Amino acid sequence: MSHDDARKRAAHLVPRPHSVLLGTGVLQLPAELPVCLDVPAEERAAVLRAIALLPLTGKVGTEPAGLRVLLRAGATPPEGYVLDVTEAGVTITAADRSGVVYALQTLRQLLPDAAYRQAAPSDIRWVAPVIRVEDSPRFRWRGMLLDVARHFLPKREVLRHLDLMSTHKLNTLHLHLSDDQGWRVESLRFPRLHEVGSWRATSQVSHYSDEVVHDGTPHGGYYTRGDLAEIVAYAADRAITVVPEIGVPGHTGALLAAYPEFGSPSVPARAVHTNWGVHDALLAPSERSLEFLRLLFDELLPLFPSPYVHVGGDESVLRAWDSDPVVRAFADERRLSGSAEIFAALMAEVRQMLARHGKTPVTWDDSFAAQGTAADAESTATLVMAWRGAEVARRAAAAGHDVVLSPVMPTYFDYFQEAHPDEPLAIGGPVTLDDVASWEPVPQDWSEAESARVRGVQCQMWTEFVEDPRLVDYLLYPRTCAFAEIAWGSRTRDLHRRLPRHLDRLAAAGVEYRPLTGPAPWQRGGTGRRAHRAGIPMAERLANYADAAATGTVADVPDA
Repeated sequence: MSHDDARKRAAHLVPRPHSVLLGTGVLQLPAELPVCLDVPAEERAAVLRAIALLPLTGKVGTEPAGLRVLLRAGATPPEGYVLDVTEAGVTITAADRSGVVYALQTLRQLLPDAAYRQAAPSDIRWVAPVIRVEDSPRFRWRGMLLDVARHFLPKREVLRHLDLMSTHKLNTLHLHLSDDQGWRVESLRFPRLHEVGSWRATSQVSHYSDEVVHDGTPHGGYYTRGDLAEIVAYAADRAITVVPEIGVPGHTGALLAAYPEFGSPSVPARAVHTNWGVHDALLAPSERSLEFLRLLFDELLPLFPSPYVHVGGDESVLRAWDSDPVVRAFADERRLSGSAEIFAALMAEVRQMLARHGKTPVTWDDSFAAQGTAADAESTATLVMAWRGAEVARRAAAAGHDVVLSPVMPTYFDYFQEAHPDEPLAIGGPVTLDDVASWEPVPQDWSEAESARVRGVQCQMWTEFVEDPRLVDYLLYPRTCAFAEIAWGSRTRDLHRRLPRHLDRLAAAGVEYRPLTGPAPWQRGGTGRRAHRAGIPMAERLANYADAAATGTVADVPDA
């Protein structure tokens, strides 16, 4: 491996570090790497697990050390690091374990691409350039949503995506665990949730613009408690927090298929939904359903050490409550007037349930917008995830909420990547790589106080039309590379220069990304059910979302 090869790797880091000083020599690391740890005793085991991210065997000893790790409070900004590579060895300095993980991920990118293979060639030389990197993130929440409710992703796929998230220094996995089309968590207290709610008899395969067609194939799956413990631990070793989403009161079709007695309108025989879109099945606000939620949260929330829990609040067809006697009794008892106040009261109860567990609620911006004039408005303790544009995000920030910016444009990666017939079926689009790379999350006209409320950013991988894990790869990468660059730092003009070399790393890791020149022949939409559709023009879609957010609307028209 030549000196020039090592230097070229240093020039193609993704996300781009804040400061890089490239030296003139190289370091060859041994396959068995002597490690010296200067870290608190309670962090040693976790730091050693982080070192295992490298394709080398770490052996703890004293001098001389090939890799020295110094963990010191205040040594760097939160999640930041200093990586020093000299001809004598590597030194990592960080204020927290996350910083150590990110330094190791940068070091891994400095090594040959074989560092991303499960097994490297026996004759590989682990050569890194002499370099000093000083780095820290712009945003504290650098998230990715994986929708495992619409189409289930097996545990092995979730673990693989956690590896890729850590590679790109993303630190929050938003796991969308429940929806109308599936429930994905084992429950010992309410076993029908996973026995009934985790599968559907068939799935819609037609686009919204087509006549409805189903595939006739059962689909489902769920994570056991042991699976979730493994996912959470695996994520933590990679400096990632898993934030679960159990959404209410809308998108509860699978829950209500299992326990229809908690639904509104009252339908004794429900089934898990097989069509996409917004449905009128809602959790009914009542003392009975609130007790159900309390018991469910008491069981499930301890599985997730995250300080945040996402509770949905989006696309709820509230008029379904208008003629429901159970809901009217709830409203009369609490002297509530109108669906907005009922909705606000329900979400207030949910906040209290989470508070008992020390959790901060997260909701989609529908919940904030709908409660803007309600008597019991959304508590400012709630983090608002703004998907319908910058204006509703700004209003939430001005009202005192922390916000995570997750707008359809350009963070919805289920949208196709180019307006071209070769692109496979997607919900709509396009959201191009350039759209992502040029995004400035916080508009310049926001006040300093509003900007300070931005907790971070998140990209979304919804899966209505994404039934294949290979297609997940295609849709996520390389757009996630550009997103990570924004989340970690800011827009940079040379990402397109660095990206081709970085994609070689992803290829070594087995990621089936979309080539920069367009889809590979086997990735194209073809002429079958995966054929490309134009969908609603993006400008029209964004305008509709912005109008709905401005008026406090929380749903599109439900399916008939």
